[in-house]
Formats: sequence, C-alpha cells, structure tokens
Amino acid sequence: MKRVVFASTILSLGLMLSGCGEEKIASSQSDKETSDKAEKEQTTALAEIQKHISTAWKPYDTTYVHSAAIYENKGNVPVEMKETQMNYKGTDGSILGTETMIYSVPAVILPGETAIIVETGYLDGVNPEAFAETTYNFSFKETKEDPTLMEISGVKGIAGEYGYKVTGVLKNITEDQQDDIRIAAALLDAEGNLLGALKGSVDIGLAPNGETGFELSYPDLPPNIQDKIATIEVKSYGWNW
Repeated sequence: MKRVVFASTILSLGLMLSGCGEEKIASSQSDKETSDKAEKEQTTALAEIQKHISTAWKPYDTTYVHSAAIYENKGNVPVEMKETQMNYKGTDGSILGTETMIYSVPAVILPGETAIIVETGYLDGVNPEAFAETTYNFSFKETKEDPTLMEISGVKGIAGEYGYKVTGVLKNITEDQQDDIRIAAALLDAEGNLLGALKGSVDIGLAPNGETGFELSYPDLPPNIQDKIATIEVKSYGWNW
C-alpha cells in the first residue's frame, strides 16, 4: 500500500508541475501578442492632402487645367508616396480626362512634413465652364528610406512677359553623389492659399556639399495669379540611378 500511495503522490505532483509550465507558456505568448499589438497601434502611416487647387482656362483652342496639391504626413513614421493619378471631373459628374504617372517632391515624407505635386493637363473639345474640379488617386506605404532632401536658399520669384519662374540655389547636404535632383515650388497667397505650383529637375548630378542653381517655369500656370503670389515654398530631393 505504501508503494501505491508513493507512486500516486509523485504522479499528482508531476501533473501540477506540468500544468504550471503550460500556464507560463500561455502567459508568455499572451504578453508577446499584447506587445506586438501595442507596437502596431503606435505606428501610424498616414498621408493626406493638406491643400489643393485646380483651375481651367482656354488660351488657345484647347482648355488647360492646372492642378496642384500639397501632401502632408500626418502619421508618426516616414511614408513613401507612390504614383498619383489626377482625374478631371466635369460639372455633370463625368470624367473629362486624366493624368497619370505623377510623382510628388519629395517622394519620401517625414512625419509632420509635406510634399508638392503638380501638373497641367489639356482637354481638347472641352470648354473651361464644363470643368468642375480635379480629384486625386494616390497611395503610400511606410518606409525606412531617407528622403535625401536638398538644402534650398536664395529663392526668388520672377514675373516676366512670357510667364512666371522661380529660381534659387540648392545644396547636396547628403554624403552621397546625387545623379538626379527633383525640385518643386508651391505658390501661395498672403493667406496661405495654394495658387499653383512649378516643378523641374537638375539632371547633371551633384556631389556631396555641391551647390547649383535652378530655374522652374513648368508647367503652365493659370493666368492672373502672378500678382497674388506672396510666399514660395520649395522642396527638393536627390536620387541615384
């Protein structure tokens, strides 16, 4: 009888230890899931349109539509902006035309920072009165890439007989050679409203700490905005082939 009781006691103790082990594993797994969930909740990738403008006019036989927008990173992690499509909507709700393969400057937006996107499209056979607005289809993703921003100085707006242009100096403040540099300038009035934008590039390459001038006059701007321009915000970034 003593042997039987002894064996029974050992068996009961073994089951108790086994049960404790399973509880510890389950608790550890639950803690990990809670930690992963908390980390995921703390990471927010979010880009939204902060300001936008679209204007239609007809200088010749074709209607021009100038569309510009400023994206803002409202999350807490850097985001990479992908391709944007502009949709030209009519007053009747129809689509009058589209523009595709449009990219923002810069492509990577840090939290709290902005990027500029702009294009002027052409609508044949459509009167400006039939145009209502430009809408934007865009996507973005979280990224760990550096935005490779350039330093901008000496920005100047020049209103000429044949249009408006923005000039200035950019400096490569990264540690790498930049093969191509993209630039965009948002044009705002005294109240901070977006009037339009210009874009361009410097494709000769720029070494670390190198400086170069730039001039932006593309795309076509709406008429009669030159006298309203009070502030020019320039963004620029470099990338390698």
